Amino acid sequence: MRCRRQRLWWSAVPLVAVLAACGGGSRADPTPSPSPTASVTDARTVTTEPEQAQPTTSSVPATPQSSASSVPSTTAAPVVLEPLTGLPVRDEASLLRPALIVKVDGHLGARPQYALDQADVVIEEIVEGITRFMAVYQSSVPEVVGPVRSARTQDMLIAPMLDMPLFAWSGGNRKVTALVRKSPVVNLSASSRGLKGVWYRTKQRKAPHNLLARGAALFAGAPETSHRPPAMFGYRAPGADPGGRDISGFKVVMSSTRVQWVWDSKQAAFLRTSDLKPHTVDGGGQIGANNVVVLEVRYRPSKADPNSPEAQTVGSGKALVFTFGRVIVGTWTRAKTSQPWTLTDKEGHLIALTPGRTWVELATPARLTIIDVGVKPNEVPWKTK
Repeated sequence: MRCRRQRLWWSAVPLVAVLAACGGGSRADPTPSPSPTASVTDARTVTTEPEQAQPTTSSVPATPQSSASSVPSTTAAPVVLEPLTGLPVRDEASLLRPALIVKVDGHLGARPQYALDQADVVIEEIVEGITRFMAVYQSSVPEVVGPVRSARTQDMLIAPMLDMPLFAWSGGNRKVTALVRKSPVVNLSASSRGLKGVWYRTKQRKAPHNLLARGAALFAGAPETSHRPPAMFGYRAPGADPGGRDISGFKVVMSSTRVQWVWDSKQAAFLRTSDLKPHTVDGGGQIGANNVVVLEVRYRPSKADPNSPEAQTVGSGKALVFTFGRVIVGTWTRAKTSQPWTLTDKEGHLIALTPGRTWVELATPARLTIIDVGVKPNEVPWKTK
């Protein structure tokens, strides 16, 4: 597929060969990455050429950038990309690692969360009056993650796109539990027997916002048949124009939760504020993301509990993709639960993301406000109706 403005290359290099080879707009470019420059593909493989490594102070993965003076190599060995970030693999152990979804608490009593900033992808969904997170880990293993809370039926509409992911959750009502058990996920419920050394409750929080899980122990629960997930998004080639227009950030109302993302050019990331305060993790760092994808969806009452909203994530709707300090307005489409979302711009071309971490906001329509360049965030109103 050829993408206007965003040069996407689709590699035909077999994965087995790749594993053998790898041995184990006016905005300025962000700080160059220590990773090699890559021609990014949605199919997990790229060819790379060396680039001078530069230091970076950002906790968000730096994005590989192209060098204007470099000469493409015709002999460079292909490498494997992380399927959920589009970056070259940084941990060889992840080559066979499945995706792990952890249901992380969004309640004020759960903040600051543990390792939410380390997830490759975070999907924020509306629950009963607030939001909750589906934190997806694959490129690395968090030491401790949480607080962990219960599942919702909408989770089982999203999880199948990751092809039998591990699913860590605290439990749920009878109907939700039955749905999880018959869904294409590996059930790692806190109420399940046989999981040793995974769960514990911290004395630093009050129940029910104190259930934590050890990341390595969760991954140890993967069956022998587990495998790497498919890619969720396509990523831009290095140096390619992201398209769209420059912005400073945006605000979006997610039920009673007010979320703000502001572009930080030094970190090459959008920094998150939640309910008028910087959203931090345990240890003090503010959450940032290289991409924030807002999907406007409809919510309807869940069949398991009419008080529980269920995001309708199959079908189509408006999409706003925030990447590299720009916004691209387009459409999301998804034909069935086993497939990822396809993001296209107004001309029907694929929208490609910046390699790195991505947040997905499952927002109701007409609740988002753009913060234009030069405008202070506090001067932009919230769309509450």
